[in-house]
Amino acid sequence: MNKLFTQLSFTLTLICLLLVLTPALSPAPAYAGKKKAAEITEPLTPEKLKTLDNKAIVFSYEAQGRKDPFRPFIDFSQVERSIPTDTDRLLTPLEKYALNQYRLVGIILAGDMENYALVEDPENIGFTVRTGDMIGKMSGQVKEIKFNEVIIEEPYLDIFDKQQLRTISLRLRDLEEDSYLQLEEDKY
Repeated sequence: MNKLFTQLSFTLTLICLLLVLTPALSPAPAYAGKKKAAEITEPLTPEKLKTLDNKAIVFSYEAQGRKDPFRPFIDFSQVERSIPTDTDRLLTPLEKYALNQYRLVGIILAGDMENYALVEDPENIGFTVRTGDMIGKMSGQVKEIKFNEVIIEEPYLDIFDKQQLRTISLRLRDLEEDSYLQLEEDKY
């Protein structure tokens, strides 16, 4: 059994070596260029080297009137631009910061009456918002207040200068997230 295993492994090793070395042992492919094989293998003499040094290959590229091949087709720095707001309208304190800087702290569900939400700005100042209020630097408007999130629509200009609406939601933290954060704080 052991002798059979040794012979089999030796045979497989030999086959693998042959497969690996076969491309290295085969002749190189013929040159597919414009020159003939005799011209390629011809040794360079000092006289030929001197004539080659005197013949400098000059290449010039006229870029005038052509597009830059390394510049992207779309200018991504202006992909999403804010829509200019009314300069006559006074801005509220809720329009002082970008929308992603506000944090949703609480929601008051009033049943048949209007729902309210409490948001905090980066300076930890709380504001109550309701449906229709403006929030964020880009003139976002509160569209709906649900039991765990506030849905805001924010206008912007796309790459074709068409006005689009982006829907953003501010969510309340889950109790599991808060307890996890509390456990992490207690650990240290």
